[in-house]
Amino acid sequence: MPYAATHILAAILLAELFRHYVIKNNKIFPRYYILIAAIGGILPDFDFGIFYTLSLFGFGFSIEEIHRTFLHTLFVPLLLFIIGFIAMIFNVKLKEISKHHLKIPIVFYILAIGSLLHLILDATFFGEITPFYPFSSFSVGLNILYTLPLSWRGSFLPALDGVLLVLWILWLEFKLKISNYF
Repeated sequence: MPYAATHILAAILLAELFRHYVIKNNKIFPRYYILIAAIGGILPDFDFGIFYTLSLFGFGFSIEEIHRTFLHTLFVPLLLFIIGFIAMIFNVKLKEISKHHLKIPIVFYILAIGSLLHLILDATFFGEITPFYPFSSFSVGLNILYTLPLSWRGSFLPALDGVLLVLWILWLEFKLKISNYF
């Protein structure tokens, strides 16, 4: 599976590109949404936290029994999308969130897209996901990592993290002129 940094940086970069080239308005799509995209990008891996918590309380689950099960299904992005849709229908607003120009439905839509991106990355690069778990054992995955030469496999995912990090730093410097703030 791609590392946490890959999931986070891929979500950040896609949110930045969407914000810059599609929305083109900082008030409609404030930077907080990019942070939310990063959280959505790592959300399915919160099952590691569940594993560690259960282990602390003496439950004898293995990581394989917890990871890539419930949170690595299409039901997570679907549930987040439905919550966002309900929030939109009922015009749900929270004062603390609204003061930052954020909208609750958009927050949930971004979390849904980020978690879906996570599933796509996992299924593309390493292993398989069971998108309909626990209702079906059907699994899908391209396992691109295993098509690489054996000598590349150990370094490919860290290199991918590095490439994404460099791309993000370049974006911050050349598009956002981040050095002007220092």
